Amino acid sequence: MDFSNTWFIIDQHKQHEVISYEDLIKLDPHTYTLLQNFKTHQDALTEMSQLVQQSISAANKKIDHLKKSN
Repeated sequence: MDFSNTWFIIDQHKQHEVISYEDLIKLDPHTYTLLQNFKTHQDALTEMSQLVQQSISAANKKIDHLKKSN
């Protein structure tokens, strides 16, 4: 795989982020978690969007559970 043309989804400071390989190698390896890599920027953004939607759905379920218990 040609990493110079690869895009990554990372978790940094409890947020998902899409980042290029060039930017990734500039980061301190202890400051992020690598989640996935993709051949195109669009593929990475699409996946990140789905991850964010899943997080929102999980948060809504927790809120609904709290509402029901009150």
